[in-house]
Parts: sequence; structure tokens; C-alpha cells
Amino acid sequence: MSKVIAIAALSTAGVLTGLGAGTAEAAVESDKGTIKAFATTYTSPSNKSVPVHHLQAGTEVDTLCFREGQLLNGNPLWFIVNVDGQSAYVHRDLIAPPAGVPHC
Repeated sequence: MSKVIAIAALSTAGVLTGLGAGTAEAAVESDKGTIKAFATTYTSPSNKSVPVHHLQAGTEVDTLCFREGQLLNGNPLWFIVNVDGQSAYVHRDLIAPPAGVPHC
């Protein structure tokens, strides 16, 4: 019985110290998009709306979903991203989104 308790205690300790977090980290990383070039994010899917962020190339952002908006370079798609707890839109040309991002 003491072996069962010891194994349970070690399993719990691993989870509490982050040793068991590999799966959770992979799930979080899967929704990260990468900004491809200097990008401004906006309050709506249009570059005529209020700017929210100015992001450098290589910045990773939480990518929530996409929707249609202002047509730029023949592409109407805009992604809603979350940066430091604030959501905004970035045009499709400026982000390498993760696979499987849903339509809003």
C-alpha cells in the first residue's frame, strides 16, 4: 500500500512542479501565430480603424479566429489575435497562422 501512496505522491509532485505540463504547453503553442513583417493591429478588420499594437516580425501571438474585412492585396481575411491580454485584428498577409484556426 505504501508503494501506491508513494507513486501517487510523485505523480502529483510532477504535475505541481510542471514536469507533467508538456502536453498543456503543446496545446498552448498550437494556437500561436507568427507575425511575418512589421504589423499594426486594429480594433476592427480594417486599416482605417484605430491602431492597437505595433508588432515586430517574429512576434508570436495567440491566434483566436479569422473573419472577412477590408480587402487588402486581394485578400479579405483578418485574424483576431491576443497580445498581452488585448485582442485586435491583423491582416492575413502579415501573419503565419497556426493550422486549424476557426472562422469567427
